[in-house]
Amino acid sequence: MSILSTDIIPLIRAFKIQFYFFLVFTIGLMIFRIIRVKTGKKYSKSIIIYPLLYFFLTLYSSITLTFSQFEFFMILYLFGLIAGFIIGDLSIFKTRKGEELYESSGTVAFAWSLLFLIKWYSYLYGQNYPSLLDPIITLSFTLLAGILFGEALGIIFKHRIVKG
Repeated sequence: MSILSTDIIPLIRAFKIQFYFFLVFTIGLMIFRIIRVKTGKKYSKSIIIYPLLYFFLTLYSSITLTFSQFEFFMILYLFGLIAGFIIGDLSIFKTRKGEELYESSGTVAFAWSLLFLIKWYSYLYGQNYPSLLDPIITLSFTLLAGILFGEALGIIFKHRIVKG
């Protein structure tokens, strides 16, 4: 019990343990995405779940923005959504072992995850937070989250057109 009270409790009270949860979660998500990109992903309408997860984590990470910055970033998210839709419409479908698979970009998800970790590391450990880099990092991964969501919508749209 004394080990618990001397090591973990102060970390929890300082909220710095939150970064370690995000770190484990994000690294797991990155590994899962890389494996799925290499092997292809089984098509289903649930492909929208991971982009929604990225969207909600992006919203959660926007807590340091002012309202006008948040509005600008949501407009940027819409631009990313349009760009992602075009990227998703260019995706390739293939069949392997009777399952319909699609290929999507893993680099966008990897870049988003990396920026997400940088933002939370600077938030939890930065001396002068929020810094000048915070809006730039948030801007970048907001755009990437829009691309991820738009790509999923583009894949769904292409599947409906191709398969009828």
